[in-house]
Amino acid sequence: MKPLAGLALLILGTAVYAGGLYKWVDESGKVHYSDSPPLQSQQQGVAELSKQGAVTKPAESPAARQAREAAEAAQKQRDAQQLENTRRDNALVESYANLQQLQAERAKQQAVLQSALDALQQRSRGLTLQIQGIQQDIAQSRRNKQAPPQNSQRNLNVLQAEQAELARQIAAKQQELAAFRQKTQNDLNRYRQLRGG
Repeated sequence: MKPLAGLALLILGTAVYAGGLYKWVDESGKVHYSDSPPLQSQQQGVAELSKQGAVTKPAESPAARQAREAAEAAQKQRDAQQLENTRRDNALVESYANLQQLQAERAKQQAVLQSALDALQQRSRGLTLQIQGIQQDIAQSRRNKQAPPQNSQRNLNVLQAEQAELARQIAAKQQELAAFRQKTQNDLNRYRQLRGG
């Protein structure tokens, strides 16, 4: 028996007794057996063997491992999405007795969102009038070569900052309303599918 083969069998016997074995090929092509994995990453990966010496996990290169892990993560995400879709479908069908009930409920919710948007827009229009009034006062004072009314510039800055914040809130509410309308349409279509028309 060759010394290398005898050594491999000795290591194999020890690993079988201990409960497991690792096999890998180093950069020079030399085959290694050990009862513990190598400390450094191996280009060709490390195979795991059973107590009987059969391969239980084939060697896997870092690139192959990354590809496998990415595929597993993508599959896990798909499974989670499918589970969420099923949960939503069940909730949709169980929450509404018929399509008309769903439409009526969503119409109420949309009305609340629209009312909030209308209030923001009304407030913005009021601010615009206030700002225009202050700007006219400042302009008139300058035409008369007089000092503008006390605190007018400070008040103007405050109102303009408030109007800018309102514009942000209005844009966000418009997006929310548009998203809600789209979700409502999607849910109505899905409800028809689930109820068979």
